[in-house]
Order: sequence, then C-alpha cells, then structure tokens
Amino acid sequence: MKKQNILEELETLAKKIEYYDRLYYMEDSPSISDAEYDKLRLRNAELEKQYPDLIRENSPSRRVGSKITSKFSKVEHKIPMLSLGNAFSKDDVQAFIDKTRRFLNVDNSYELEIIAEPKIDGLSATIIYEKGKLVLGATRGDGKQGENITENINTISSIPQSLVGNFPDILEIRGEIFMKNSEFDLLNSIREKNFLPTFSNPRNAAAGSVRQLDFKVTKSRNLEFFAYGWGNISNSIGSSLIDIRNNIKKYGFNVNEPFKLCKNIDDMISFYEDVYRDRPNLDYDIDGIVYKLNNTNLYDRLGTTEHSPRYAISHKFPAEKGLSKLKSVSFQVGRTGAITPVAEINAVTIGGVRIKRASLHNKDEIARLGIKIGDTISIQRAGDVIPQIINFVPKMRPSNAIDIEFPEYCPCCKSKLYRDDGDAIIRCMNSHNCEMQLKGQLIHFVSRNAFNIDGLGEKQIIDLYDLNIIKKPSDIFVLTESFADDLRNKILALPGWGKLSMSNLINSINKSKTQYLDKLLYGLGIRHLGQGTSKLIAKNFKDPSAFVNIINNLHLTTNQNDFEEELKSINGVGYKVINALLDYFDKNKEEFNKLISYLTIQNFPNNDQNHFLSGKKMVFTGRFENLSRNEIKIKAENIGAIISSQISSKTDFLVVGSDPGSKLKKAKELNIKIINEVEFLGYF
Repeated sequence: MKKQNILEELETLAKKIEYYDRLYYMEDSPSISDAEYDKLRLRNAELEKQYPDLIRENSPSRRVGSKITSKFSKVEHKIPMLSLGNAFSKDDVQAFIDKTRRFLNVDNSYELEIIAEPKIDGLSATIIYEKGKLVLGATRGDGKQGENITENINTISSIPQSLVGNFPDILEIRGEIFMKNSEFDLLNSIREKNFLPTFSNPRNAAAGSVRQLDFKVTKSRNLEFFAYGWGNISNSIGSSLIDIRNNIKKYGFNVNEPFKLCKNIDDMISFYEDVYRDRPNLDYDIDGIVYKLNNTNLYDRLGTTEHSPRYAISHKFPAEKGLSKLKSVSFQVGRTGAITPVAEINAVTIGGVRIKRASLHNKDEIARLGIKIGDTISIQRAGDVIPQIINFVPKMRPSNAIDIEFPEYCPCCKSKLYRDDGDAIIRCMNSHNCEMQLKGQLIHFVSRNAFNIDGLGEKQIIDLYDLNIIKKPSDIFVLTESFADDLRNKILALPGWGKLSMSNLINSINKSKTQYLDKLLYGLGIRHLGQGTSKLIAKNFKDPSAFVNIINNLHLTTNQNDFEEELKSINGVGYKVINALLDYFDKNKEEFNKLISYLTIQNFPNNDQNHFLSGKKMVFTGRFENLSRNEIKIKAENIGAIISSQISSKTDFLVVGSDPGSKLKKAKELNIKIINEVEFLGYF
C-alpha cells in the first residue's frame, strides 16, 4: 500500500513489524538491520504519540515478540516478558526521566538513581528454579507465551543447573542468550568447510542454536547467558537493582558488565559514549545501553504499558544514514483526504536496503527543510519503506535547482485543496467523490482492526470498486444476499478468484456481521476517530441500540444537545471528535442505517466485571498526595472504571483531592457519591 495518510502508514507499519518480528523471533533470519527495525518502531511510536486516537488494536506498541512456533510446547509466562521502549538521543533520555518524575509526582529535587548497562543483542529467555533446581527454560515468544526449551537450556554452561547461596524457593531469572563473536566466526568457518549455509550474524546463530530440536546441536554451539532481571519469585531478592545484581551473581549467574550507577543524565550519557567507543573491543554484539531505576520498590508503582515497563528504557546506538539526489516529488491522496508529498530520489543503499523514495510528510516539512528538486539530500530510514529526509547539502545545490510546488488542486479529483487552522495537513475535502479517498475508506473498513474481512485486501477492493460492485461499506454485505448471484459471478470472472476463495470471502463477511460498537465506529473511518476514542465511546454507551437510536434522532435539537453533552463528559473525547461524529452522521445517516441493518452490534466487553468500581463512571478533581493524576486514572481504568471529565447525573463517584474546584459543588447538588484519595485507594 502506498503511504497516503497517517492511518495507512500505521497499518503498513503494523504489517511490516509483524512480518519482521516473525522473521526475527520465529525463523531467526531477519531481513533488515536492527537499526532499520528500530526506526520502524520509532516511527510507529511517534505517530501514536502525535495521534493517540488512531492507535491500532494490533499496534506493535501493544505486542512483544511474535507468535510461537509449534516445534516446542507452550509455556505461559506468569509475569509477561515485555520489550523495552527506545531512546535515540539525549533528549529522548531526558524525556524518559521527566516522564518518570511526572508519573511519580515528584520534582527535580527527588534523586532518581539509574543503573546503566550494555544491551546484549541476543535471544531473551527465562529460567525457573524450584528449591534451587532448574525446572524450566523458555523463550520470550510473544511476551505472554514462550517455547519450552528446557533441554537446550541445560546445555549452556553459564546457566547453573543448581543454585548456590540463599535463594527463594521459587526463582525466575531472565536474561539474554548470545554467542560470542569469536565463536560465531569459528562456527561459520566450519560450516563453510562443510558446504553448509552460514549465519548472517551472532544473534541469528544463537537464536537458531537454542531452538534446535536436537539438544546436541545446541550443546555444540558454545552459547552464553547474561542474567539481567527476574520474573516470578516467592521472596524478594533485593530492594535495589545493585543488590539484586549482586545476589544473582551469588546464585551462580554471569551478569552484564560493565555497569554504572548514574546520578544524573550526564552520568548516563557519559557511560553511553564510553561503551559506544569501546564497542568494537567487545567479544559480543550490543546495540545500545539499558537504563533502569535502581530503586526496585518503584517498579510496581510505575507499572508497565502493554509493550514496555515504565521504569526502564533502551538507548540505542546511531542508525546509518546516506546521501542521494532529489529527482522529483509526487503527491498522494489519503483516506481522509490528506495530501502527502513523496520524494523520488536516485536509488541509494542504506543498511543493505535499496531506497528510491523518501517521505516529505507535508508542506511545512518541505519549507522547514528548504530543499529543492536537484538537491543532494541526507536521508535515514525512519519508520517505513519510505525513509526520512534530514537535510540537504547547500554546497552541492545545482544552479538549476527547482522549487517544490505544492498542488492547489487534488491530484485525483481536481477539487480545491484546503488547510484547517493549526493543521499541518493540506486536504481534499471532496470525501464523497474523490476516488482515492473512497477506495481508501473501503480498504480501512475491511482492515484487521475494523471489520477484519479476510479476502478483501487493497487489490480486491480496488478491483471491485472499479467494477462498480463495492462503492460503499454496505455494498460488501449485499454479496451475502441470495439475489447477489450476478455480482458474485462478476467477481469469479476476475483473475485470481475461484469458488473456494469466493466461499471463504462470503464466510468472512458473514462472520464480520457480529461486531462490537467500537469496531463499527472505527471502521466508518470518521476523521479524528481512532481506535482508542472509539473504545471510549463504546465503553460509555453500554447499550449499542441506544447509541443507534440517538444517531437516528439527531435531527431533534434536544437529542443532539444531550448527545454532545454525553460525549463531552467522556475523558479523552474532544471537540474535534464530537464535531466529526456529528458531521459524519448528518451526511451519512442513510448509509449508516443500511449498514447496521446487516449487523448485530454487541455490548462492549468488560474485562473486570467482578471489581466494585467496574463500569462505574468516575470523575477526578483536585491535587492528590500519594499518586499523580495520570497514575490514579490509570489505576481506575485498569479495573474497568469509566473515566469522565465532567460531572453529570450519570456520574457514580467524584474522587476529590485538595483544591477540588467547582466539580465538588456540582457533585453535591446532584447527590453524587464523593470520596477522597484514601477512600478510593481502599477499594484496591
């Protein structure tokens, strides 16, 4: 799919990262460098930070590793094995420190001790001991489930089969399996002599070796293991990371060296630069530095996201860059009408990948860069097959360099382009008649995080659109009707279609007819309405039929006002979303009703129905002493509470801190139950 807008780029990123994860974690044969992979992750994180309402359900930020293979039995991790968030600059590291302070609700006078250590480029594994005896070894897998590799783990000499010292009855040690560079060179030389394919790097060799069905092969590879943390334990093994490192060494493990106790960011960056300079002298591969809080008592309080712990981050070493020449600029139209400029460049190889195009993002970015057609440009891979242009080389600008002219009219439908105040994106507003937008909307509707209709990909949607078979979402469901034989026959006449693929498509469409409200809302492709916001709305409107009834009566002023007020009360739903919803349903009510006539809309699932606060609408006001505002809201959301920003008659609880403001007065007027921070925490 071409890079047309933010949503399409996020979908492309998700597919690419999933593909590269499979190659990396399951097949031990990555096709891109670690730096290039990190750029994909970074670009995804940047977009999700900038557009939190567009975060996908299958976002890479919510997934760790990859699905496990069927070669080994499955192991459920009692505590998920998460990945680390990435930093790529000193500013990123400072942002991590600042964010940690904000979450803990402490100021700069509160000292955060940080342990810095090299990040080994190997295979994450966990080892479980019971009463000092090794009973289980497993890979990380997808973070929740791994592969049972106990027999192979037992062949690694640096992993003790019996612990020494004073250890807990149950102890789970986590670390990295790797192969030394010297062993890697020896292994490849032996394979060459025996006319066997060689490994591309030590990480692949280590991962392939530890996941052998024959443990004798693993034993012959001389693998190593560095312990870096712990999982499920029956007793504490220390209140600081330094103490825990020392105890892990006493148990018989090797730990990552060198390491440094850092008091400030200058200490952290100094260690980073020292290790980076010394990197070529190490006999194993590292790809950055890991920073972790030394005070492990803060770990539970900070918690984790779906992908990463909040108490640690990985500071990656620099990625490769390259130079090329800008030949021309093309303009693409996205699903929401966003016009995206793409630089066509002379082919250049960066990190083993041949690059012919680079992202220019928007008109402001072109102006910021100050580049012209004909310039020599510096580029780096940063988030897609389309890399990012960093700058141009002024001394190499030719005398005939041409200014980049942003179009005034849509490249597809020739409509006048517009730019909203404060928006960096220039758009085609002809959403009902611009063919590229309409096709993009349909592609979005059938995508995995929307209606997830297998058999209808980008190519199929475009083909069926061009045949006038599918022009709008409701047309998809017409294909399942008994009178649609002529339509299905037209499809069967297309190359690549057969009776089996048609049958599979019909089954997939029928399966998609049962949906949750958030999937329906997200699938409609309403501008500003991403997955996260769709879930907030669906969670708030517990009865989907009530939501549909409201939509069909929005022509009544009172109903529209009530609907707006209800949306305003949902924490995280802003005016842009509300206006976009009203505008969409005003213009598309007929199509919406036709669509839902085929569907069964389910109630939004509640994952923690047993908790007292689950499903309760809560408002927070004032300043809290023990937890930050963000921390206390996350705590409530984690047990299924619905967080609102405004007091209404539907509010169940107002949680007050000091200096509560007008919300307290209104809550008293409406007889809302009022509790303080201590009372709130007492429910946990």
